Amino acid sequence: MPSVTYRTATLGDAELAADLMTAAYPALPQDPVILRLRWERPRTGFAYGRFIAERDGGPIGYLGWIHGPWEKVPDRHCEVEVWLDQKHLDSHVLIAMFTWIGDLASSEGSRLLMSYCAEDEPEMLDSLAALGYKRERIERCSELNLREHGDRLVADAKQARDRLAGEGIELATLARWKDPAALHRLWELSNLTAQDMPHTLPIIDEAYEDFERRMHAPDRPHDRIWIALHDDQPVSMSYLKYPPVRGTVWTSYTCTHPAYRGRGLAKGVKLQGLAQAVELGVPSVCTDNDSENAPMLRINQQLGYEPRPGFVEHHKRVTNQGA
Repeated sequence: MPSVTYRTATLGDAELAADLMTAAYPALPQDPVILRLRWERPRTGFAYGRFIAERDGGPIGYLGWIHGPWEKVPDRHCEVEVWLDQKHLDSHVLIAMFTWIGDLASSEGSRLLMSYCAEDEPEMLDSLAALGYKRERIERCSELNLREHGDRLVADAKQARDRLAGEGIELATLARWKDPAALHRLWELSNLTAQDMPHTLPIIDEAYEDFERRMHAPDRPHDRIWIALHDDQPVSMSYLKYPPVRGTVWTSYTCTHPAYRGRGLAKGVKLQGLAQAVELGVPSVCTDNDSENAPMLRINQQLGYEPRPGFVEHHKRVTNQGA
């Protein structure tokens, strides 16, 4: 069998990489426009490597590594990813690819490799286990059929809007909220609440310029970003990502300020985005939450989400070569 070779991916390879990632796991199509935007402007202070795997002169997969600033990541963890087109699926090839990208990440100074794969990817799961990766966390995924539940969701959204209005809380889109500091205030809410998500590895606060850029991406129009306002203060937020080229509509983020929890705001604000998706004719939406995030898992169950294969976070301790 011809050996696999690797070359550095350029910005011009973003569409190819999105195609290879989609071919590797068709249940999670990758949008080429959004992937290129992520490549153009990675998170501030983050380091990365991107590569195309080839055999017989043709592309068969995409590989990458990325880590935050070492001074903010005391465990020096680095995420590695391997996407192998299912037409070329082979455990030996997967093991070789994970070994190659893991060695690169280790040479960058990483002491802990982290990687994800879906629960319904047995070859990926077996390859990671064979290389000594251990299962660390589970990201539960679920899907909501809007054609089946649409009428109920629209009615529930109105009921939640009316109830919260009676409590002095307004539900509005970012497009309607005219505060000139709106994005900065949402950035503060996002960073505050992100630390509450169940996690093993450190969560690095997002730089404002990164948050602002994400909020202007084409997959999150401002008239589809929903906010709960109390005395013109943002206290809850939820929005869906609408891929411009291909892919499923997913929940991007739902959060509530700690001082306002227990009042049904997360469910109420999430319902507004779901009802809007129903009106736009979206057939279904997906969401994912850590398996220990009981409040959001309970909300999703109440809304009618059905389980689909989730993602397994794997960790592997390494002796790095670069530090």
